[in-house]
This record gives sequence, structure tokens and C-alpha cells, in this order.
Amino acid sequence: MVHGEAPKSFLVSFLFAVRRLLGIATFSLILVLLIPKVFLFFDNPKNASFSAALLEAREIVLRKSAPFLHHYVPTNIAGADRSDWILIGLAMIVTFVAGSLAQRSQQSLNRRILRKSAQAWRTKEGVKPGSALDKELESTLRVAEAGNAVNRQELLRVFAETKKKLDSFGREVAFLAIDVVGSAAMKAGEDPASVQYDFAEYRKLVERIFRARGVLKSAWTPDGVMACFTHVEDACQAGKDVIKSLRAFNRDVKISKADFSVRCGVNAGLVYFDDSTQLETISDRVIDIAGHMQKHAEPNTVLIARKVIEPLRQLEEFTHTNQIIDGYEASMWRERPDA
Repeated sequence: MVHGEAPKSFLVSFLFAVRRLLGIATFSLILVLLIPKVFLFFDNPKNASFSAALLEAREIVLRKSAPFLHHYVPTNIAGADRSDWILIGLAMIVTFVAGSLAQRSQQSLNRRILRKSAQAWRTKEGVKPGSALDKELESTLRVAEAGNAVNRQELLRVFAETKKKLDSFGREVAFLAIDVVGSAAMKAGEDPASVQYDFAEYRKLVERIFRARGVLKSAWTPDGVMACFTHVEDACQAGKDVIKSLRAFNRDVKISKADFSVRCGVNAGLVYFDDSTQLETISDRVIDIAGHMQKHAEPNTVLIARKVIEPLRQLEEFTHTNQIIDGYEASMWRERPDA
């Protein structure tokens, strides 16, 4: 059934109005054609005004409809004219068809609304296409669409079930964004083979540090990387380790002229993803802010929102800055000369 609370378009409202009118007309037709049959058992039914009016109405209906019925369908059954029963049967069929069409139209409208609302909810909650959560939502939607009742209550039920699943994918994590400073200028005038070797070795260095700090996921651009860690301490320490390791790397490993230096940005917060989700497919403000922190960082520093670093034991290692990035006061770590 389609519940009365379900939204209706003009077409759906029109179809339901037609069904109601046909229902009234069918009921009236039954009264006009069948009730007079009862009066035939009484003596002189035409002498009473009410029965006479019904009998006259029956005769008018049959007289008007007889040519049409006789032209398209046989009306004599078992040796008697059954035009009245055939008229009633046809009226009931038309009413049923109109009602069925109205219900189907309503269900189709509700399914479209369900899909549209689900897509808006996906966007709001950051559910990625093809993710495990997206597949769960799609499965729940299909079950809801397969039912006879697709309405607001069903919509709320679907979202409530999916929200429970979404909460199970929510994790407090930290992101570290690193980019090589002036990478394009470093490559200018250098032997391509030397540049390729240096950047390959740099990547190996960074990945070793990430593994040591328990990286969950990472995504590389040609000269930059975004990495996800369980704890903000691990993200900060990984950035520090990379910066500290560059001294030996520049002295003993790289063969091109220019030294490597990096900018690091860190941010932390609740992000929805599952183990199968690739980091580059996750779009979330928490990640965006980490990238923005990196872009505003000075060479060989780690920049992080002060509110994120305040609960940490490492707070004394960071210096408060006057920078406001995405509405957050930023704090900076820089390696001490005597470290």
C-alpha cells in the first residue's frame, strides 16, 4: 500500500482523484442497477416515488449504454440480457486499473525521492562510490524498493540502518602531508637519470619512516605524499623523522646538486573509510586542512592546528604562530640546531 503521508506529484494526485471519482461512480452504478431489482418483488413499485425514481434511472442507464455494449460485447448470458452486470463489471475493472496505476505512480515517485535523498545523504556523509558502506547502503535501498511500501518512514529506516554502519566506519585518525620544496627547480639542468634515482631513494626513505610509525594508508603524487596514521603523535613524529633524515640523505645518498627539503602539514579528526578504501579516493575536510597546513609551512617544518597539538606531550616542541589556516591557529615544529 501507499501511505497517506507519502509525497505526491500533480500526476499522482490527479490519478488518485480519478480513482476516487471512479469509485464513487461505480458505487452509484451498483445502486442504480441492482437496488431496483429488489423493488420488482413488491407490488406496483412504480407507484412509490423513491422506487419509481430508481427504476427510471436504471432504464435510462441501460438505454444509453445498450448500443455501446451490444456493439462491443455480447450481453445475453443463459438466455437473459445481463447488460447491468456487465456494466458493473466493466466499471469495477476500470476503477481497479485506475487505482493500480495511481499506486504504481506513487511508488515510482517514492522510489525516485528515496534515491535522490540517498544520494544527497551519501554526499553529506562522505560515502564514496564503490566503498563497502556504499554497497551496504545500495543493498538496503534495494530491499526497501522491493517492498510494497516506500514512504518517509521507510526512508528514515534505511538511513538509520546505514548510519549505524557508517558509524562503524568512522575513525579518529591523523593525516600527514609532505611535499618537496621547489622540486621543479631541483630537476632543471640535472641529468634525468640522477633525478630519477634521487627521487626514488627519497621515496624509499619516506616509506621506511612511515612503516616504522605504523602508517595505515598513503597516496603519492609525483613529489608529494599524503599519509594516514592512527595517532596524531605518529603523524607528527613521521614528519619530524623525514626532516631529520634529510641531513644524512643530502650528504650521503642523493647525487644531484640541489638538496632536498620538505614542507609538512598535519591534521587529525573523524573520517569515514574502510580498509578497502584507497586514500586518494577519500574526500574530507580533515584531509584538506592537512594539505593546506603543508602548503603554508616553511621549508623543513611541520605545521599543525594548535587545537590538535594541545593535548599532546610534544606541545613544548611546537611554536605558536600568527597564521590562521582554515579558521585554525597554527603551531610549527622546526628542528633545533643542537638536536
